[in-house]
Amino acid sequence: MLKLGSTYLKVKDMDKSIAFYSALLQMSPSAKNADRWAQFDFEGHCIALWSPEFDRELISKGERLSEYYSDSYIDFYKNNDIKYGNNFVLNFYTDDLNEEYKRLKKHNIGEMTSVMLINVSMPYYLFIINDPDGNEIEITGNYHEE
Repeated sequence: MLKLGSTYLKVKDMDKSIAFYSALLQMSPSAKNADRWAQFDFEGHCIALWSPEFDRELISKGERLSEYYSDSYIDFYKNNDIKYGNNFVLNFYTDDLNEEYKRLKKHNIGEMTSVMLINVSMPYYLFIINDPDGNEIEITGNYHEE
């Protein structure tokens, strides 16, 4: 049986992404490995950021590669077209969608939609904010018309 290790996003610019997720989640990363990996732990779950750009730079330098990577990883990396953004949607819930919308709008950390309604089986209010790589973050919760 498999156990979930982490959910992570591929990011181009680790500093921008850490700033975005720190503001979004209102916390600093709980762990960081150079500019290659950072993770945010909360309530028994982990969201992490991985920068393939770190590997690209190290591999392009060609120095001491056998200390860092296997030959099969280097071949995989060189032949793999890395895609950023919109690979999946992270969904977060808040008790007060109105206040969370105002908070993130004030921080101006990414492009945001307005609050939207989906009412297929029940009212479902949400807005979407994009991280620096274009990943959609869905925020849902209790909403009231102002």
